[in-house]
Amino acid sequence: MLAKSGPPGEGPYPWRYPGSGKVQVGSGTTISGTKCTPGTPQFNSPYADPCIAKFTGNNGGATYNGVTGTTITLAMRTFPQTANSEEAAAVAKQEGIAVAAVSDQVAQVFINYFNKVYDLYGRHVKLVEEHSVSNATAELLNGNQSQACADADTIAHTLHAFGEVDFTLDPNGTGGGGTGPFSVCAAKDGLVEFNGGAYFDEAWYQQYNPYIWGIPQECQRIAVMTGQVYGKYLANKPAIYAGDPALRTKKRVFGIYVPNLPTYGVCVKESINYLVQHYHVSRSLIHVFTYGLDIATFQTSAQQAIVAFKASGVTTIITACDSFSLGLLTKAAAAQDYHPEWLLNGVALDDTDTVAQTYDQAEVTGTLFGLSEASPENTFFGPNSLAGKLYKQLTGHTIPPGTDGGYTDLVWIFDALQAAGPDLTPQNLARGVHALPTLGGPNYVYGAWSWNSGPSGKPGTGDHTAVTDDRWVYWDANATSPINGQKGTYIPVFGGKRYSLNNWPATLPPLFTAAGSKSSA
Repeated sequence: MLAKSGPPGEGPYPWRYPGSGKVQVGSGTTISGTKCTPGTPQFNSPYADPCIAKFTGNNGGATYNGVTGTTITLAMRTFPQTANSEEAAAVAKQEGIAVAAVSDQVAQVFINYFNKVYDLYGRHVKLVEEHSVSNATAELLNGNQSQACADADTIAHTLHAFGEVDFTLDPNGTGGGGTGPFSVCAAKDGLVEFNGGAYFDEAWYQQYNPYIWGIPQECQRIAVMTGQVYGKYLANKPAIYAGDPALRTKKRVFGIYVPNLPTYGVCVKESINYLVQHYHVSRSLIHVFTYGLDIATFQTSAQQAIVAFKASGVTTIITACDSFSLGLLTKAAAAQDYHPEWLLNGVALDDTDTVAQTYDQAEVTGTLFGLSEASPENTFFGPNSLAGKLYKQLTGHTIPPGTDGGYTDLVWIFDALQAAGPDLTPQNLARGVHALPTLGGPNYVYGAWSWNSGPSGKPGTGDHTAVTDDRWVYWDANATSPINGQKGTYIPVFGGKRYSLNNWPATLPPLFTAAGSKSSA
């Protein structure tokens, strides 16, 4: 049974860091000299752990592989550049993402700072690089298991690291090491993978507990969320937001475009079953098209999917895909004179302005809407973001555009390490993380972070990913984005409020009102 938790400010915390009774939570003075009271974070961020008094005494020394009395070694996998990685970098540049060298410089500023303000019980984080013998694309396609395991073996037994971070500070390399195949190998070698198996299901994470973690919602939660919200607002109703007038009078027929990884397939089935069982949607009204995560095949897959969806009478395409593929889908649909509704499920930055600006704008005007896990882009990029304000505080300079320097990843990693207590092991890290209160309030810029409620939303059942809530948005191609001053931005519904499972409002208000439509779903 997981320890119960509650938000800061409710008096004495109903949890403790594991491993030592000497850690004082919510009182005393922090390692950086800040007065620590109940409700005060470890540093000035709503996503930081509750503060603790500066630890004194014996931390236990080498409590685990990669841990000494003074250091915690974490590895960064770096892949060699390939045609695929170069294409991905070009797409990222088109979407306004800063180049790796810029992001890495910002990240290093944050790492240096977090090593000073987080209490790691006499230790500090040391990052080391592992030059992968694998191929990132092959791993994304669920292959290269033996090469991924060779990397994990090197990290565990040659570099002697505690875990892997899923980013790189090498401006000439390609990072993102937390693939499914590598995460499995890491767990078997006793490594903590801090951002592994993005959008995999919670059952998969449980299988490798306590080693694999992540920030974005795992796909079982997404499946229940989409089932609940699509069912409540859209199912068995006319597709009134389709671009083609002939589709607007037809009952919605859903088409799901999703990568062909087995774990994603499990969650797609769960979402479909939810719609069928709870909202009586006929299975004949739901079509699934799967594609491979090889950027070289993205355009062909998108074209084939559009032909299949159009032939099946799909009125509403659920975009459970990467952002580049969604752009290709919109262009392929326009070429086929096919104008359905485009329904977001909130993954892979499809719901951010600079990405959506790359879509075929005639195709998505008045037709693109749905769930958004991301908050408005100017709240996590730019000078007014949490990352931007901290960077300005530390350097006196404005944060470069198109990057947060990995702020969210780094805050999560340092949160987990502090929550583990001085006796740093994967098991104690899990106990500490599951016992943390919900982080991010009151604005929840990166969503509500909680590891206490399972994918059905039931409290106390535990989870291995952080975000638990979403917004509802629609695309306005004529409005100006606050992130870059260009045309096109997402408009929040419900005043921008975020909702978790089982808490959404009863009805959906009219969408596209800024674009002139007064209809409601």
